[in-house]
Amino acid sequence: MKRHLLIIVFLLCCFSISAQPDRVYKSLKDVKHAEDVYILKLTYKRMKSIPPEIFTFTNLRELNLGCNFIDSVPPEIANLTHLEVLNLERNWLHHLPEEIGSLHNLVRLDLNRNPLQSLPETMSQLSSLERLIIWSTGITEVPLTFVALDATLKLLDMRECYLTEEQMAAICELLPNVKKYWNLSCRCQN
Repeated sequence: MKRHLLIIVFLLCCFSISAQPDRVYKSLKDVKHAEDVYILKLTYKRMKSIPPEIFTFTNLRELNLGCNFIDSVPPEIANLTHLEVLNLERNWLHHLPEEIGSLHNLVRLDLNRNPLQSLPETMSQLSSLERLIIWSTGITEVPLTFVALDATLKLLDMRECYLTEEQMAAICELLPNVKKYWNLSCRCQN
């Protein structure tokens, strides 16, 4: 009986100190072990750059850095190989690094309300990408390499990007199987 009780106590201790994949970290001060961080939400923190320690969180699945003042994404973003959701909305991003294409597990990328003018061609390597949210950016076209995303991408949100009919038609031709959201004046069939 004592042996069973010791085993139960041991197991309870192990589970209480092990990583909790559903735990949401909202401050870097709460992080004790980098490998325990699966979800990190640092919105409205007035950050001007991405803290370098984030790139050591090798088990990170969801990263939300929305509503800050971040103006660049360093190449070290490629270290986050398990990342599935990346939210960088409402920042000051003017471009993305080529290394963003290394995030092969990325399912959702939210870049809305950034002064982006273009997307790197390497994003066509995001073989798991299903949702690309780029509304209210300066983006008016996507790289021709994005044809590779037509099989997996389910949604492309480009509302408030002020596209011409020719630009919308070019995107429709490049990504015919993708649901697209445009400005209200759009008459596109997708």
